[in-house]
Amino acid sequence: MEKIEVYLYNRILKDALKELLNKLEIVEPSTLEECSILFVDKPVIKETTVEKAIRRGVKILLVDTGLSEEETVFLVKNFPISGIIYPEMDVKLLRRCIERVSLGENWFKREFLSVISRRKETLHISQLTEKEKRVIDLLIKGKTNKEIAKELGLAEQTIKYYMNQLFKKTGCLNRTSLISFLSKIYPYIKGQKQK
Repeated sequence: MEKIEVYLYNRILKDALKELLNKLEIVEPSTLEECSILFVDKPVIKETTVEKAIRRGVKILLVDTGLSEEETVFLVKNFPISGIIYPEMDVKLLRRCIERVSLGENWFKREFLSVISRRKETLHISQLTEKEKRVIDLLIKGKTNKEIAKELGLAEQTIKYYMNQLFKKTGCLNRTSLISFLSKIYPYIKGQKQK
């Protein structure tokens, strides 16, 4: 039997998923400290308790609560996620997912795997320099290159260089798509220290 914990931001979804999992004979409810598989959603993945579980080797299943393709790819590439649970999954498929993940396998839709393989330019948090993070912070706040340069005490040409680096690292083609993408993932970048 797998020890499972559901740690979701959405309480209604959390209770419904726990009720569904209780009907499976292969799982037993557990605490966050003792579980072997942890169901999470996007808002909680950066919480300290989840990070501790990840360090313990707990397998993480991400519950898709309406994530965009960019967000999903970003989360899978930056966090040790073993699989994604979708709202349309039936109980038999959920059971198989848990069995496969408990054996150390990953559980992703084929379509998602092809998306990941096509997207070479997906941002990894560890690739960002501290300066790039500061540029992102100001960019998200709506600052122009000139305003960012002034605030950081750098030349505007240097900010253009950082912007080009961000375009390369994210695969975004223009400032609008870059800001849109970075706005979605900003909570994961903010406060992250370089290793």
